[in-house]
Amino acid sequence: MKAGVYRVLVAAIILFPAGCSLEYNLKFDMQLPLPPVVKQLPLRVGVYYTPEFVEYIKKVELTGCGPSGRRDKTGIFFIFPVGTASQDLFDQIISSMFTTVISTSNPPQSLDKVLPIDGLLEPRIESFDWDTVCSDDYFSKWKSKTRVSYLINLYDSLDGSLVTSMYIEGQSTVLKPKLCFMFKDCNESLGVAQAIQDAMAKFMIDFHEQSEVGRWLSAHLPASGDRQRLH
Repeated sequence: MKAGVYRVLVAAIILFPAGCSLEYNLKFDMQLPLPPVVKQLPLRVGVYYTPEFVEYIKKVELTGCGPSGRRDKTGIFFIFPVGTASQDLFDQIISSMFTTVISTSNPPQSLDKVLPIDGLLEPRIESFDWDTVCSDDYFSKWKSKTRVSYLINLYDSLDGSLVTSMYIEGQSTVLKPKLCFMFKDCNESLGVAQAIQDAMAKFMIDFHEQSEVGRWLSAHLPASGDRQRLH
């Protein structure tokens, strides 16, 4: 960590007088941290990702911590691929929740005319924030904080109507996050992967607690033990 901070300071000293900056494209390896604990439902569910969702990125300047909590610009920017990382994990989540998942490029309005499915999920990224937090002591310890929020819409295949919209939020705090400042793509998520995982874990739990979802399941699940085991 000391070497990483040293490289930050050196880069800032060199770049700022010259009016230059550095950008680092982060790459996330999104995996479910633990095996899913929810029962897989015998349903065919579609998933629709808008171009805005998939292409969502956020460019954030790294803030350095000076003495007594002083916040300093560094001229070093991280580019977070929030959309592709969220898509990777959401695909894994819904594949563990439903027996059949179909990706579609058709918007929800046309789902009942195109796909033989029971419903369609459409996730949207509402907000994303990443920042460094500096302590007030003289040596100014620092940590990174991430917050990401989603709105996940569920549509019924019977008439294309909106069943429910679920707002979920994930957060993470990383003490002394590992920084990487080589002149290549960075494989560290700086806590962002953990925040996305936190949000998706909440979705898996909240999904079955929605009364609207319960009615949708009752309408589409076969009249068998599957419906009874939901309660």
